[in-house]
Amino acid sequence: MERIVIPGEKLGVIEQYLPGEGTYLNSSGVVVSNFLGEAISQNRKIAVKPVREVRYPLSVGDIVIAIIWSSERSQFLAKILALFKPKELLLKSPMSAIILKKTPENRAALPGDFVLAKVESFIGGDIYLTMTGSTELGVISAMCRKCNVKLNRVGYTLVCNKCQQVYLDRKISDHYGLNPFERR
Repeated sequence: MERIVIPGEKLGVIEQYLPGEGTYLNSSGVVVSNFLGEAISQNRKIAVKPVREVRYPLSVGDIVIAIIWSSERSQFLAKILALFKPKELLLKSPMSAIILKKTPENRAALPGDFVLAKVESFIGGDIYLTMTGSTELGVISAMCRKCNVKLNRVGYTLVCNKCQQVYLDRKISDHYGLNPFERR
């Protein structure tokens, strides 16, 4: 079976095919195309070869600046604003990303926090980030939940100078307090 398919097109069910490159398995057990391209089935596995090669402006291992904008039971939803390493680069438009809460470090942030995170993988068109593996990764800016004032770092804690609230639940980056958007 070789035919042109569009993103989101159903290619078959898990009983027929295993998902290959350029496809993913949805929650209903349906193998779905990720790209506009040619569907190729071989040995009970189906893949989609894109018409044009998909290139992300990011690579696995890049360090990015993101803001966490939503928290769900097993993951944070974030917006990537800029590339921090290998070189600083503000993105033209924010890119959505996911931080899975599978490790204590990845659970140690809250919506509204700016974080330094590493690009872990690209799966099914989604970008996955992590804050594990380095002391430079973690929260770089956070606000007090009570009075909405920027928190100050004191050792491994964050403290609000206005209401004296102490926050122990964040993974604080070595770069906490850095304003990545100001020119140096």
